[in-house]
Amino acid sequence: MITRRPEKTMLESLPIRLITTRITPVILVLLCVTLVIAHRLESAPVEKLRTMVTDVAAPVLYAVSKPVSDFVSSFDGVATMRSLKAENIRLKEENAKLKEWYETALRLQAENQSFRDLLNVRADPELSFVTARVVSDPGGAFIKSVLLPVGAKDGLRKGGAVMSSEGLIGRVTEVGVRSSRVLLVTDLNSRIPVTIQNTRTKAILAGKNDDLMRLEHLPVDSGLTVGQRIVTSGDGGQLQPGIPVGEIAEISGDGVWVRPLSDIGGVSHVQVISTVEDAGLATGMITPAAQDSGAAALVE
Repeated sequence: MITRRPEKTMLESLPIRLITTRITPVILVLLCVTLVIAHRLESAPVEKLRTMVTDVAAPVLYAVSKPVSDFVSSFDGVATMRSLKAENIRLKEENAKLKEWYETALRLQAENQSFRDLLNVRADPELSFVTARVVSDPGGAFIKSVLLPVGAKDGLRKGGAVMSSEGLIGRVTEVGVRSSRVLLVTDLNSRIPVTIQNTRTKAILAGKNDDLMRLEHLPVDSGLTVGQRIVTSGDGGQLQPGIPVGEIAEISGDGVWVRPLSDIGGVSHVQVISTVEDAGLATGMITPAAQDSGAAALVE
């Protein structure tokens, strides 16, 4: 006898996975629509239900987000600490540099003050300076002079002192309208009245067409030592007194030799000192201006 199996319905014949795949989206859509409608409703039961859900979800969301927030905060803290350490290192380096600059400034200030005290030079109110660029080399073995592109129109006069930033390098010997020639202190024809600084010893500084100059007409037993500075004495009235020229480099049987303070061969810019020349220096007569200034000094 043949028995028949009961026929399955349509739902029973469909696989379970296919049923869940097709029904789940529909259920989720209906749930979303229901929640939206419930959210729009202003009735008391719906609001109460929404509040209850919020009260339940808030602690859960806080508990879940707290570790994440702490992790982010700790990461920001680490980055901030690294930034602060880098900033601290940079500030320490800048502080060290500032200390070096401050110490250098103090040292230069003390050195400047010591030079002022050592030179003991007061600026003449009638002095004026003309800055110029050197347009020629110091010359060969027999000529130690340079040319300047300034002249009488710029207020230069014959005999004016020519200086670099370190000291005297020469004096003006020829003056044109727009140019002038400077005889360097190392030239064989250069003779400058000088004095040994902080002493009363006077001499004539003579050029020898060499790197060193020689002190002539020194008094007997002058007691000079290597390293003493040589400045102009102002005798003769052409050069102002107290201009630094050089320092004693060697004392031997041949005499006392002086090295210029300036690197004469490497000078590119100079300053020419120009003064109002008193005619009495040439004639030996006291001019009214000098007489008035002398009388004013006596009154003081």
